Amino acid sequence: MAVHKTQHDRVQITRPAYVSYGHPNLDEASAFALDFGFVEVSRTEGPDETRFYRGYGDQPVVYIVTKTPSPVFLGVTYEVESALDLDRAELVPGAANREILAKQPGGGERVRINGPDGIPFYVIYGQTLVERQEPSLQFGPLNYPAENDNNSVRKPRQGKGQRPELGPAPVHKLGHCGFRVTDVGMAPSKPEQQFFVFLHIDKGESYTDHHSFFITSIREEPNDKLYPAGVHHAAFEVHDFDVQHVAHDFLKNAGYKLQWGVGRHLLGSQIFDYWYDKSGFVLEHYSDGDVVNKDTPFREYTMFDNLSTWGPQTPQN
Repeated sequence: MAVHKTQHDRVQITRPAYVSYGHPNLDEASAFALDFGFVEVSRTEGPDETRFYRGYGDQPVVYIVTKTPSPVFLGVTYEVESALDLDRAELVPGAANREILAKQPGGGERVRINGPDGIPFYVIYGQTLVERQEPSLQFGPLNYPAENDNNSVRKPRQGKGQRPELGPAPVHKLGHCGFRVTDVGMAPSKPEQQFFVFLHIDKGESYTDHHSFFITSIREEPNDKLYPAGVHHAAFEVHDFDVQHVAHDFLKNAGYKLQWGVGRHLLGSQIFDYWYDKSGFVLEHYSDGDVVNKDTPFREYTMFDNLSTWGPQTPQN
């Protein structure tokens, strides 16, 4: 994904970095963050207290919560390729001057760009990366059908069981963030259809996640309720399907509200599980997603409400 249209002045994004939310009750927000699988790394004090969380990958922060009078989405930040990309970002109409993030884990400099409908969108460069922290996984290899049960290739887990305990799914990284907007720039074939656009980061021949950004059109529901423009959800990668299901039952038993899942998406193929935090924002666990490059065919689908290949019915919110 690039902010400008020409090769010479576009802002080259490399990967999603983190998302930021405002919550009136930071203790509730923090409890959800830990139960969802984040690790707190630092916090600031004061009336606008902020708490920073990382995953087990090399990024210093993937999720931020700040104390605010009411729930508010404070923006998504993407990493850029070079300092020159920050210079280019400052030239985008309406962009703010770059700021130095002295109090944030990893530091760096970032520039704010107004996204669709004024949604906060940032680009960052110069973060100090951290050491990857492999999670302690409860599952061994999977056993598959074989004509001979002594086949160690098809059944590698010999003499050992799978006995997981419920708990959070360790988050690896921020995978993508999505938004509801008033104008996608294109129109669906039928006015009553909801329109989705999935965008991956342009890395040429190198492979990258199927989508790191998506937008969907606001539509008038049959009950005349109009969902407002703003953040749709943020998605975080976890290790695998088993870890995801363990976390699903853990979050359900902890009393959190399920939004949608578990299922497998049609576009991107990832296994999904969406949850509401205490302020009503939606965060997703996902695993086993597609990766694409410049040679991956572009496809259009008429999905109506069928956004998954298996799983529960698509929710209306």
